[in-house]
Amino acid sequence: MLKKILAAAAITAALVLGGSSAAMAQTYPAQVGCVANPATIVVGQTSVVTCTGLSPNATGTFTVTGPSGTVTTRTITTDAQGKATFSLVGPAAGNYTVSLVTSNGQSGSATVTVTAASAGAGGGSLPPTGTDVPAAAIWLGVGAIGIGGIAVAAAVARRRAASNR
Repeated sequence: MLKKILAAAAITAALVLGGSSAAMAQTYPAQVGCVANPATIVVGQTSVVTCTGLSPNATGTFTVTGPSGTVTTRTITTDAQGKATFSLVGPAAGNYTVSLVTSNGQSGSATVTVTAASAGAGGGSLPPTGTDVPAAAIWLGVGAIGIGGIAVAAAVARRRAASNR
């Protein structure tokens, strides 16, 4: 009878220990992290949502959900480092959730807040106009003005010298 109890205990121990090692061997999807940069934009500006920790070369779908429901979806393939990006141009004021779900079950999301453009009254900043001028162009202009000033001064001096004769 003791042999039967020991045999049953050995089989039970083998099942318990063997079952737990099989559960530990199972791989789970990696933790996905999605970040919006910048997280707050003005209507018409762009925010880039980057998701990392994905399986390399996996397919997935980005879905943008906004105040009025689903706005857009786009199918992507992650790069070799397990990264995927999505550019959201702010369509209208509100909070937008950009979520990614891959074919192997990995998922992540980030929120982008889109604000209305400032009306100009109330101390807001002015909208950007024109372009940035390179410093070299500015110094070229300053140099041309300086050379022009020297030429004018030389011409005036020459006329004075000629009139004094």
